[in-house]
This record gives sequence, C-alpha cells and structure tokens, in this order.
Amino acid sequence: MRFFAAATLIALVLSACAQSPEIARPTESPIDTPLEVATITPETPSPALSPTPAPTEVATPAPTAPPRPTTRKAGEQMYVYYFEARRQFPIFPPTPQIDFDEPADENGDAWYRGLNAAGQPIFTVREDYVMTPSTAFHEMGHAYQDLAQRKATGSDVMTKFWTYRAFPGTWQDALKEANNKTGMAQWITLPGESWAESFSVAMIGGGHEKTLDYGRTINPVGVKAFFTSLTQAAP
Repeated sequence: MRFFAAATLIALVLSACAQSPEIARPTESPIDTPLEVATITPETPSPALSPTPAPTEVATPAPTAPPRPTTRKAGEQMYVYYFEARRQFPIFPPTPQIDFDEPADENGDAWYRGLNAAGQPIFTVREDYVMTPSTAFHEMGHAYQDLAQRKATGSDVMTKFWTYRAFPGTWQDALKEANNKTGMAQWITLPGESWAESFSVAMIGGGHEKTLDYGRTINPVGVKAFFTSLTQAAP
C-alpha cells in the first residue's frame, strides 16, 4: 500500500511537470542610452560693415589781409630825389603828392600814379623798401614824360625819344609787341619803361638800362641833353 501511494505521488509530480507551461520571462529591453544631441549655438551675425565716411573737407579760410599802411614813411624817401630832379628840370612842380605806403607783400618797389588835378606827380613806395637813386629817378622819369607831353602841344615826345635813340620801327609797334607778352618779358620792351630807364641813367650820370636797348648803348650825357631840350625853351 505504501508502495502504491509513493508511486502515485511520483506520477502526479511528473504529470504536473509535463503540463506546467513554461513561464515566459520578460525580455529585458536594452537600457536606452540617451542620445547626445549637439546643441547648435545660433551663429551671431557679423556686424554689417559700414563704409568709412570720407573725411569732411574743411575749407581753409583765406588769410586775413593785414591792414594797409597808413603812413608815408617809405614814400617820403622820394623827396630828396624829387628836389634834385626839380633843380635840373624846373618843369616839376614844387612838391609831389606822396600817397600812403603799399604793404610789404606788394609786387613792386615804387609806383608813379599819374598827375593829380594840380599837376603834381603822385608817388607811392612799398613800406619796407629802401629807396635807391635808380628806382627814384625811374619813377620820376615817368612823371617827366607826362609833364613834357602836357607842355608839348602838337607833338609826340615819345616819338622824339624813339627817334633820338634810333630804336627800330615805331614805339607804337614796340608797344603792340610788348602787349603780347607778360611779366618781365613785357616790362623790358614797354616804350614807357625804356623812357623811364633812360631818364634814370641820365640823372645818375651812368649805368645801364634794364630795358631793351636794341643794341644802342645809352649815352648818359647825350640823353640828358635830349630830355632837357623837351621842356626848356631854346635860347
């Protein structure tokens, strides 16, 4: 009986083992490894390049002209030469008119500005100029031409001068040619400047003309006698 009972128990156990379904074990899911997502930093846009502004041109103000001289100190140097010229050529009035000096930066040394209403020669001098006999008598030569022409009725004193010096052509032709030039090239060919240079040499008694002499070297004594003849009555 005990044997039977044991056998029955074993049979039951084996039967249960055979019929028991296999317990399905859950499949282990792989552990999700979080993906590394690259963080994309948005690009900061480069600042727009602005064109470099052109420098503002500041106009250079014109220099302020210095005040004009209000003295005649330089011009008064003319007196001593004027009185000597008048001594030799009495046609000069007793005194000249001396205008205010010209500024130091003026282009020139001295100027003759014609005769005033009373017939006085008008002169002016650059304020820093130290007068020389050559310059003084040159300007007085211009005045002498006007004085001599005013006295000579019906004749042209420049024509007489041109003939005396034996210069080529006429002074009118020389003037036309000079007017086609500029600067010193013009100055040396102007008939009026030639007259003034001749007067200066005559008063000094020697020297050379700065103007064109056309190869006719000046004779200081002879040209002085010529100038004298224009305004002094024949004995």
